[in-house]
Amino acid sequence: MIQLSYLDYSAVEGKSFLHGLSPKVKLVGMGLVLLAIVTVRSLPGLLLLYVILLGLFLISRISGRIFPLTLYPLIFAMLFIFVSGFQIGFILRIFLKVLCGSTGVVLLLATTPYPSIFRILGKVLPSFFVTALFLTYRSVFILLDVVEETQHALHLRGGLQWRHPWRSLVNISNAFGHLIIKGIDASEKMYESMVLRGFKDRIHYRGE
Repeated sequence: MIQLSYLDYSAVEGKSFLHGLSPKVKLVGMGLVLLAIVTVRSLPGLLLLYVILLGLFLISRISGRIFPLTLYPLIFAMLFIFVSGFQIGFILRIFLKVLCGSTGVVLLLATTPYPSIFRILGKVLPSFFVTALFLTYRSVFILLDVVEETQHALHLRGGLQWRHPWRSLVNISNAFGHLIIKGIDASEKMYESMVLRGFKDRIHYRGE
């Protein structure tokens, strides 16, 4: 499992051209990626965007250990398989949109120290919204730990068995329920620990 400290280390110690770009430029680029994800509907367009992001990932010399972070959102995207009526085109578009978004975010976080990101966001967005984004960022890694625990638990209970689809469906449902409950509990504990350390609904950065 990728640790939060390892991602922070990559952002601070990386030496590629993308690491050297201004955080403002990278945030604008991330905004353009999100705009493309929302507006582009063709599979070739989304595939091209994903290939470009993968190319940036490679030339930025980011460790391959971080790449699995771009794939975890697909766990939740799989829910669209059941609501799409198993339409292949729709499913591929959803998966590519998710991959483009997650790859762009990981690129940004792996090449830019997070205090720089939230400092810039704090100048253009309400402080409570920036605080919510910060807590979400830290909570993602808590959730990834819970996902790993859930994977182990699912494996011990038989995992996915294509010969027994009903049993597999029950196992997946139980795993999602466990994931949601444990994720909420872990996030609440993180917030309570921050409050005990003096957090008062606003993040202060060096130089403020």
